[in-house]
Amino acid sequence: MKPIFFITVIVAIFLGLVIFWLAGGPGYITPDADRTEVQGDQPALATHDAGPQAGAADPADDETAQAVAEPPGFCERDFDQVAEREADVPELQEAGGLVYIFEREARLDDPYGCADFYLAHGLDIDAADPREDSEKLTGLFYAIQRNDPKMLRFMIDHGADLEQRAGKNDTRAMGYAYFLAIKDQRIDRNRIIGMLDSELTRQASANDAPAADASAAQRSDAA
Repeated sequence: MKPIFFITVIVAIFLGLVIFWLAGGPGYITPDADRTEVQGDQPALATHDAGPQAGAADPADDETAQAVAEPPGFCERDFDQVAEREADVPELQEAGGLVYIFEREARLDDPYGCADFYLAHGLDIDAADPREDSEKLTGLFYAIQRNDPKMLRFMIDHGADLEQRAGKNDTRAMGYAYFLAIKDQRIDRNRIIGMLDSELTRQASANDAPAADASAAQRSDAA
């Protein structure tokens, strides 16, 4: 056989191997295949939510502990324990007194009964709210501010002093009512003003009656 034949066969085999290698034969690792293989070695990620870590505080437990630690409000306490409730009066007065109670009116079963109880056991109806961030109102002034006839009647019936000055402007009750009426004329305060006027007139008449009786007695004695 001629040497040219062998040379041709060898070249053909060599070219075949080159083409086979370029076409991605066995042992060739593509970039995508490498990435897939690497990812396959990674551990699977957990798909469920992790539970509370050991030692972590449960917010529900904190709220429960706080509720247990805090005493019930003044109006949620046992009124059958009269001595204990009388001992609460100074603390209630420091907390705002009647203003404190009626600020929570919507949340209480019987705010008027609660206020009546504490007034009967030493709470001062004419004491102003002593809290630093308050407007220094008495229960009477708070009722006027709220424009609440029922609350105002409660204060009057329990002997609130209509001549006492209170509030940041240091005014009497009627002056405070007029001040609020002028400050915001959209709110009708005529009923509150009328109630105050009627009570002031009644008190003035009651105060004048003894003087008139004394004067009449003096005239009778002189005759």
